[in-house]
Amino acid sequence: MALSEAIRQNIAYAQQKGFDKLHLMPPAETRALMSSLPKNPDPSAVGRVLNTTADGDIPVRLYFPEGEGPFPVVAYFHGGGFVLMSLDTHDEVCRQLCRLSEAVVMSVDYRLAPEHPFPAGPASSLRAVRWLRQHAAEFGADGHRLAVAGDSAGGYMALSVARQLAAEGITLQAQFAAYPVTDHYSAGHASWEENAEGYILTAPMMRWFWDNFLPDAARAEEASLLRQADFAGLPPALILTANYDPLRDEGRAYAEQLHAAGVETTYQNYENVHGFFGSTPEALQLAASFLKEKLNAPIYA
Repeated sequence: MALSEAIRQNIAYAQQKGFDKLHLMPPAETRALMSSLPKNPDPSAVGRVLNTTADGDIPVRLYFPEGEGPFPVVAYFHGGGFVLMSLDTHDEVCRQLCRLSEAVVMSVDYRLAPEHPFPAGPASSLRAVRWLRQHAAEFGADGHRLAVAGDSAGGYMALSVARQLAAEGITLQAQFAAYPVTDHYSAGHASWEENAEGYILTAPMMRWFWDNFLPDAARAEEASLLRQADFAGLPPALILTANYDPLRDEGRAYAEQLHAAGVETTYQNYENVHGFFGSTPEALQLAASFLKEKLNAPIYA
């Protein structure tokens, strides 16, 4: 299938704004460019929103559904190649997931590279989720009915947290990732060459993201989720990928590894480009329905 006209227009808009050249500027300038995007004039309504800090120093934003709790909880991690984006860039995504899943959504402002290279991002993500489990009741939420979710580099954070908690004997109710980063570019997945240019997220840009996140390439094995040995015992998973995306094959490979290890796994590839999740209602609904179903299932651990 070919890209739709709407997707082609999105690509043209991104190229006009220079979003395909973010890797050619210092990180501070790329962040300034991203922050210049117009604000959402009509954000989706939720019960309430609370800005606070997790574990003392990690900014988080909590979105609450309408009604009375205790609500299940989703920890959400924004994309941005380990370097960019923020709680604000993913505000509408989190509002939609809160409303559709009927869960409290905690958006996490995890540590960004290059100021905080690997493993600072995953470590701060894990700290935030541990804090959420311990303090959920204070917010009218149920910390035992907990899922993780994220897109792109945020998908990496979500999958990483699920793995680290499982290693501690804590199995979450679900994990969801849209076009996640799961493998260092040294792996040479075919989609990196097939979709190297022309679809907003380019292979050179993704290499720049990785090099900021992981200055020491000798640690690629350690930092690559796909290269970890054990996939058994992880929570039910939903993995979405984009067909015209350098990250397509590593996302699919992660889903295949989960399935092979006996983890309940749903995988879907969209005829789209990297970044489609927040602007694709059917993908948002699919993710929210998956999270709602699993969060209301019998507790795994």
